[in-house]
Amino acid sequence: MPRYRKRVLIALIYACLSSVALNMFWLPGNIYASGLTGLSQLLSQVLYEQFAIELSIPVFVLFFNAPLLAIAWLKIDRTFTILTVCTVLLSSLMMKVVPIVPLTTDPVICAVFGGLLHGVSVGLTLNDDFSTGGLDILGILVKMLTGKSIGTFFIVFNVSLQIVAGLLFGWPFAFYSAISFFISGRMVDYVNVKQRQVQLLVVTEKADAVIMTVQSALQRGITVINDVEGGFDRQQKKLLFLVISQKELKTVEGMIQAIDTQAFVSVSAGVTANRPFYEW
Repeated sequence: MPRYRKRVLIALIYACLSSVALNMFWLPGNIYASGLTGLSQLLSQVLYEQFAIELSIPVFVLFFNAPLLAIAWLKIDRTFTILTVCTVLLSSLMMKVVPIVPLTTDPVICAVFGGLLHGVSVGLTLNDDFSTGGLDILGILVKMLTGKSIGTFFIVFNVSLQIVAGLLFGWPFAFYSAISFFISGRMVDYVNVKQRQVQLLVVTEKADAVIMTVQSALQRGITVINDVEGGFDRQQKKLLFLVISQKELKTVEGMIQAIDTQAFVSVSAGVTANRPFYEW
């Protein structure tokens, strides 16, 4: 239950931050969001300006997410889907609650700060293993069924969205929207430490216990180098080599310390591997 409460709190933070980004920066600055929110924003504006039909962005967001969430319930995971439904409902509600306040209409400021807020909010949800809905669900489904990423599809979708927006409402704001996408993506990478890799070298006399504990908790591959010798005590030890996420670092260090208080642990950040560490 504490973990679920934490996730609901993160969903609420996402809803607040993304709604502030949309209503106080992107809409006043004529900046278009990415994904289904951007599509909803574009359709809402076209219907209002061309046909005098007023349908709010939250209505479109719920409409587009409904079939994807139904598929996620059947094909992905029900806990994941429940949390994602919670996130989508909260974000749609907050889009209505947060007023559209033009703090500034400068497109550069709106692009920068809207991108920052949105990137932080998305990074928080990804860091805690659930989704904000929309195209994320489609990406997970394709990954499960084919083993392939659809990053190219996301890029094509968002670029196409901006091209249509540029043709209809002017190219400068489409370019400002692209700046906002870039900033948002960088913030997602900065906040989401789950996929940031670190390398651990562990010198220990209790290698078997360390291996059993870490692998039972995290299912991580560990390479063992036998017969290493301490430079001071000349005792035979083992060297363990593993790659984990930065988010897991404190947990793993705590496990090692609980088993062997004399273990030597070296941490190297910014490493790369020839395959994703979470499949080891």
